[in-house]
Amino acid sequence: MPPHVIPADLKTIKAYIKRAEELDLDRSTPTSRLVAYYCRQFAVERGLTANATSSESKSCLMQIMDELEKERELIGNGFSREEAYTICLDFAQNIFDKADQEDRNGKANQSTARTFYAAAIFYEILEQFDKYKEDESDNVTRRKYSKWKAAQILNAIKSGWFNKGSSAGNSGDRVNADNLDDAIELVRFGLVALQTKEIDLARKRLQEALSKLG
Repeated sequence: MPPHVIPADLKTIKAYIKRAEELDLDRSTPTSRLVAYYCRQFAVERGLTANATSSESKSCLMQIMDELEKERELIGNGFSREEAYTICLDFAQNIFDKADQEDRNGKANQSTARTFYAAAIFYEILEQFDKYKEDESDNVTRRKYSKWKAAQILNAIKSGWFNKGSSAGNSGDRVNADNLDDAIELVRFGLVALQTKEIDLARKRLQEALSKLG
């Protein structure tokens, strides 16, 4: 599919379409194609509520809907909504884990920031599924953390001070290294929840972190 020129009054959907177009380049697995399909579908849902009234915007949305109809014939009806949600969730988590591991290993760079931002978009498109509510707190926390981490890395690069990222370091004899990794991640999520004033969620994540330490 040729890249879309997104009109200014539809700028809220630009990130979703960009992710879809990136996934269009990977036809090696049905997963990428399915996630691209739901990126476009979410973009249309957002676009229809964006109060975009220009002829360019209407034309753009119609083109995307035409693309969705063609894709639906190929893959859209091949999965139930629940199956599609699970595939999109796993995809978002894999992208997040890739960026998070680079950060933990002290190898974060501009590409890592882009990966974190992409993960945030993939978590966001999950909102179109009914099953999203079952995992909403975790998904929202990871989405907010991903956006925050992307901005943090880019700001560090811009300012000339680069955060080498978190690492488990020496776990010692008393704490399993995997548990320590989990605790670090839970604390980071807890801090993001605090920054967004989600006190109950922050308390829950910090308590979970302590339990990991024994």
